[in-house]
Amino acid sequence: MDMLTGKGFLTPYRGVRYHLKEWDRGGPQNARELFNLRHAAARNVIERSFGLLKMRWGILQSPSYYSIDVQSRIVVACCLCTTMYEWRCRMTRWNVKY
Repeated sequence: MDMLTGKGFLTPYRGVRYHLKEWDRGGPQNARELFNLRHAAARNVIERSFGLLKMRWGILQSPSYYSIDVQSRIVVACCLCTTMYEWRCRMTRWNVKY
């Protein structure tokens, strides 16, 4: 099955404004433009998040020889470790004993 047309994969509408730079001309005019606006915003957040993860975790910077299942678990583990680290830093800054 092609990843781009697989079940659960939402693609933006073709021929409808999509990129965030195109929204300087006003808000969405219909449901398709609204969907594309939200899709673009979500994609922007996801790409930025992966960029930050790749900067912090070297294992994510190069192509992997692991199976897709293992790769997805590595990404989740990196997310959890990052969250735990940031949580601990916040607690330390606030002088909270845990």
